[in-house]
Amino acid sequence: MKILCVFGKYQYGKQERGINTEYFSFIPAFESLGIEIVFFDSWDKTLYEDYVDLNQQLIKTVGKEKPDIIFCVQFLYEIWTETWDYVRANFTCKTVNWCTDDSWKYKEHSKFFAPHFDLMVTTYEEFLPKYEAQGVNALLSSWAVPIQWLQKQKKADECKYEVSFVGAAHGDRKEKVEKLKELGIEVKCFGYGWDDGSIDAEEIPKIFNDSIISLNFANSSGENQIKARVFEVTGSGGFLLTEDAKNLDRIFSKDEIAIYDTIEDCAQKINYYLTNLEQRDLMVSHSFETTSKKHTYADRLKSIIEKVQTIQKKEIESFDFDDVVRKHKKTFLLKIFKHFLLLIGKIIYGDEKGKRFARRVVYEFSWRFFKENAYKSDGIVGRMFYDE
Repeated sequence: MKILCVFGKYQYGKQERGINTEYFSFIPAFESLGIEIVFFDSWDKTLYEDYVDLNQQLIKTVGKEKPDIIFCVQFLYEIWTETWDYVRANFTCKTVNWCTDDSWKYKEHSKFFAPHFDLMVTTYEEFLPKYEAQGVNALLSSWAVPIQWLQKQKKADECKYEVSFVGAAHGDRKEKVEKLKELGIEVKCFGYGWDDGSIDAEEIPKIFNDSIISLNFANSSGENQIKARVFEVTGSGGFLLTEDAKNLDRIFSKDEIAIYDTIEDCAQKINYYLTNLEQRDLMVSHSFETTSKKHTYADRLKSIIEKVQTIQKKEIESFDFDDVVRKHKKTFLLKIFKHFLLLIGKIIYGDEKGKRFARRVVYEFSWRFFKENAYKSDGIVGRMFYDE
């Protein structure tokens, strides 16, 4: 079996952000199942001239490699819905999209791409009926631990770090870490935006394994989420202290991980487990056993492959892709509007944040007003922004 993986090698497609979670998680897991892998980087914009080039190169890759399955993580609007329809109409492979953050992303993103894939994989049970109502094949899965990260625990008295956090310094994370410091807790932080910057992916499980306590912030847009980190820490032989999230108690018991509600509660639990090391060590042993037996990416992907193989491909009429490309026009009016938004953004937020502001304004308007058309070749966001 041959699978074409379509997502990013680097976080957000930027090398300085470090290796992408999906890349170091899915690729080794597929290979462990004896599957031939071809990788197509759809997030790194430096590899292509523009979105036209990106979409055309994907089609060429499918034609050349002739995969049995395409496994995609659609980031935003980088691959057009027409491109997925063209692939399904002209090639025998089946297409799967792994959906991230459906708790907030379904309404603005996933539901519009859903009819253009053979299978949608979501990590949120409550969204299965929504996909089914669309007449779309959907499968419930969840994040997991990379198989190469599995390692037995270190005893607490052998660990290098008392309290650590691995992850980008976005949202209110710096504020939370600073509050812990005020409460007498020093947290060693690793990742983009922290003083020490990004770290190599292979270093992450070593840090979990070498920390008495590993923190996890479960916050995201919308409600708290069960993130990959809960499996990564426990599978790496680490001790997890995490914010609560919906259905987390279905996966781990109170004898396996520790959960906090507020930063003050977090500080109290840190102090408790730093002085009750035997209990900490026992909980690590229990959580590792659960994760290593039930929650690896090899387990997840095997189930997805088994599911997609049962799906009957829909008959889709082919069309001229050149017509799709011709719709991707950068008109004079869009160029003027783009430069106006970039100017406003730069004045308010500076150069880099100003670019994100301009793009975000157009994107938020686009999916709300144009809905599924926002993700076609003539979607205004893609026609206005590429390098920004």
